[in-house]
Amino acid sequence: MTKYATKVKKCSSLVNAIKDLKEDESIDLMYGDKKLQIRAYKNSIDREDREMSYSIWSTYNGMNISKIGNTTISAYTFDMMSQKTTFTFDIEKIEVI
Repeated sequence: MTKYATKVKKCSSLVNAIKDLKEDESIDLMYGDKKLQIRAYKNSIDREDREMSYSIWSTYNGMNISKIGNTTISAYTFDMMSQKTTFTFDIEKIEVI
């Protein structure tokens, strides 16, 4: 098995757990020394037809999740001056608590 395939296999349980979240459910995580929470939600308009969306939170700061990949989670946020900030979380470094 290649190094990447091994990493994908290691990360797959968390990826599946996130994608299995129902609306308004969450998972508590540790990323290094930071306690985080991934929350699932649907936009308020036509909730039945909308795809599930996810956000990641640390206390009162949060980011929207744009992509859940096989080994990474891509997140973004905008500040009050419309400046976009992005971050890529390495799933291998995330621990479910």
